[in-house]
Amino acid sequence: MTLFRLLDRGDEPLVDCDTLRLLGGCDPDDLVRSGVLVPAEPSMSLHASCGQCSVHDVVRVPRPTGVEFYEVCPFDGADLVERDRLRQWAVDGRAIAELFASAMPDDGPAETLLPGVAWRIGEVQVGGESFPIVLTTTRSAPRLADRSGASRMILIGDELRGEGFAGRLSITEAFSISSKQIKSRPERFAQVLPLSSVPLGNAFYRKGQMWVVRFEGDETYLENNVGPLYIARLLATPNRAVPAVTLLASRIGIDERQLIGSSGELTDETAVEECRGRYHELMGEIAEAKANNDLGWLEKLQSEQDQLALHFASVLGKGGKPREVGDIKKVSQSVSVGIKRTLDVLDTELKPLADHLRAHLSRGVCPIYSPPAEIDWLV
Repeated sequence: MTLFRLLDRGDEPLVDCDTLRLLGGCDPDDLVRSGVLVPAEPSMSLHASCGQCSVHDVVRVPRPTGVEFYEVCPFDGADLVERDRLRQWAVDGRAIAELFASAMPDDGPAETLLPGVAWRIGEVQVGGESFPIVLTTTRSAPRLADRSGASRMILIGDELRGEGFAGRLSITEAFSISSKQIKSRPERFAQVLPLSSVPLGNAFYRKGQMWVVRFEGDETYLENNVGPLYIARLLATPNRAVPAVTLLASRIGIDERQLIGSSGELTDETAVEECRGRYHELMGEIAEAKANNDLGWLEKLQSEQDQLALHFASVLGKGGKPREVGDIKKVSQSVSVGIKRTLDVLDTELKPLADHLRAHLSRGVCPIYSPPAEIDWLV
């Protein structure tokens, strides 16, 4: 994900060592060799670590042995800075697009659609028709909607906005990214296209004001109610408990701690222990992802860990004792009802999927989707 974060940084022209570290800690020399980073003049400012300033100026001091650099803080004085820490680079967006294009099945060159922000990196053939695959930054998708052929484009990016495209995928849905290579997932490009005559696999995702749902070769649409959103979130993280308060808070866009009242204690200690156990599992998985430099997996794990941390903050007080809460049961019941209503609709629209979800998706304080075997879902 570091490559796309570099591409998606907006109007910032240069990237320094501190920013690279925050983006994932990739070796800048590797990125220079690949052409993604182009060396620029040393930075004359640094992110401050004194706790009182946000930025420190850097000054050059000529010495008989050469130039030295000092980080200046108005409170703590000046400290010598290693020149390597001041390194900074310009980002070559086209080089990033070429790396993703080289991972596509046709391995062709990237074609610029919008300079610096959007490139055609390949295409997918479905039912005898060709659909361009377009890599774009988050803020540039609406600009592509005005181009000829936009309705046939499949956009690749993160948190993409705008309607009128054939489909949209996140970077991690479209590509498998590790420290050693980038591999495309061609089946995902086809799966994002509804109503195709080609078998496309399982899907549960929102398209406009409808949800596209496919299971075992059959397809239907669902209205954009709360139940499909909850189900999609659980399908995206199989075998991982997701607190009901997290599901509801993510739907309405508020901090889940605001959902908690104070008219009694949370008594479902089993659910709390289940979430606590998952939190400790995440710590081990995060360490493994860091060791393998698997940035895509690491980002998902850290996001899940943050959600569980918020959940603990809402239901556990000092010393791990349950807080007094009143609405958490109501939240769980609300989420459960939303899921049940969607399952009732699926009983008519797509009965095999309704049966599958009833058998393997549990509700309650911490809903969880636990399929009997690994199932690939496009969500």
